[in-house]
Amino acid sequence: MKVRGLSSMLLLVLLYYPIPCFSCGQASSSSISDDNWKISTPEKQGVDSRKLLEMFQDIKAKGGSNLHSILIVINGYLITESYIAPYHKEILHNVKSATKSILSALVGIALREKYVRSLDQKISEFYPEYVNDPQKKEITLRQLLTMTAGLAWSYNQETASPVSPNDLETWKVVPMRDAPGDKFEYNTMLPHMMSAVLTMASGKSTKEFADSFLFKPLGISEVQWSKDKDGIYIGGSELFLKSRDMAKFGLLYLNKGVWNGQQVVPREWVEESTSPKLKIGPDLNYPTTIKYGYWWWIPPQGYQARGYNGQYIIIRPDLNMVVAVTSENQGAIFQYLDPYVFQAASSKGPLPPNPQAARALDRLLDELERPLAQAVGPMPGMATKVSGKKYALEPNKLGMQAFVLSFKNGRECMMQVTLGKQTLDFPVGLDGNFRIVDTGMSMGNNSEQSRVAAKGSWVDDKTFVVKFHILGDVVTSTFSMMFTDDKVSLSFGAISLTMIIGKTGK
Repeated sequence: MKVRGLSSMLLLVLLYYPIPCFSCGQASSSSISDDNWKISTPEKQGVDSRKLLEMFQDIKAKGGSNLHSILIVINGYLITESYIAPYHKEILHNVKSATKSILSALVGIALREKYVRSLDQKISEFYPEYVNDPQKKEITLRQLLTMTAGLAWSYNQETASPVSPNDLETWKVVPMRDAPGDKFEYNTMLPHMMSAVLTMASGKSTKEFADSFLFKPLGISEVQWSKDKDGIYIGGSELFLKSRDMAKFGLLYLNKGVWNGQQVVPREWVEESTSPKLKIGPDLNYPTTIKYGYWWWIPPQGYQARGYNGQYIIIRPDLNMVVAVTSENQGAIFQYLDPYVFQAASSKGPLPPNPQAARALDRLLDELERPLAQAVGPMPGMATKVSGKKYALEPNKLGMQAFVLSFKNGRECMMQVTLGKQTLDFPVGLDGNFRIVDTGMSMGNNSEQSRVAAKGSWVDDKTFVVKFHILGDVVTSTFSMMFTDDKVSLSFGAISLTMIIGKTGK
């Protein structure tokens, strides 16, 4: 039996092409992977490979649809594992607000371990210094879990001084709008307070608590989690996990909190937290009605952990299925779930083998993770003119002071960027493939050292465009540089920074 990529792993070096795919579509029989995942073919688990093939063909035709990974687990078996360049299975990804559902599991464990007595305990019992209002003093842990604390979170959009949800001091600033328990308003302040409560109640940091009671039992050893300025782990976001570990958490919940025979999360908590507590919408923010549990979203079928820009752990008990998704497009996966993924799993038993479809699926997943290099046409004359020249930029909100492009061969260029006192050198693929480099410094929302991927192209004789992506982030930034004589106009769409005029240096 052959499962591509599971036997070895290339070491990450300063510069490399995307590494081989770790898909499972073509496996000829059930097996155990290198991290104890049970692997099987789609047909053995009642899933039609042809529907999955059609889905990934459409994803490829749309340039990846801004998806980073899709994992499908059915009957406890990993049947499809797709990564879209520059992603692969070893990359930790920011799951954004899906963090809240994982924190919900920790609350259930804290109740079992008697660190927390009841969901009706008030936060004023733990942090009276932050609830300086009579109504705030009445807010309970249950109201944190249901986003019904009553705080006027959206008020900060109407002021000139937005406040951070990941700072306990914000509790002193944000006023009350409703009585606690009366109204739903999505607010990341609330899970961050719960992270602080767990820290005080258990005497462990939230990550230490998660490591001991959740991650270690699941065999999850590589986790990154950002902290606030006071060292409290951010409760509602900024947890970085591998896609396989997102799927593990989903499978844990599908199995009512049991993993390898151990009741990791109390069964009653799994059932309680994923059952509807309130109904949301329809309104401007939620155009269709959806139900909500304890930091779990509950659509008509199953329940979901959801994170900004398309981080999902989707659990369908009726199909005995888990789908884990990372992306940078909030709705990209939903065009595929019903017509392809769920429909493909509509069989009630194993299907006849379909080796032709399985092989085609396997090849396609390889192409998505490790695309072939594209032919690179002749460089415009401007490439030679600007190569090696330093462009000093006017002051800007990016903090970018200067950059240099060096076009030394037709397949890639080097870009050097000066940010404050730091200089970052990174390769830019010109053949349609990302180049990846370890920056040696923290970028984006992760406190750990970042790796970045970049590719670029000349869109006309004067304009060079670079797509720049911090691996594990949920946004790709685009730099567009228009060169005229000794000047450059640089636009950076993600921050709406346009027309920075620089001059040629030595």
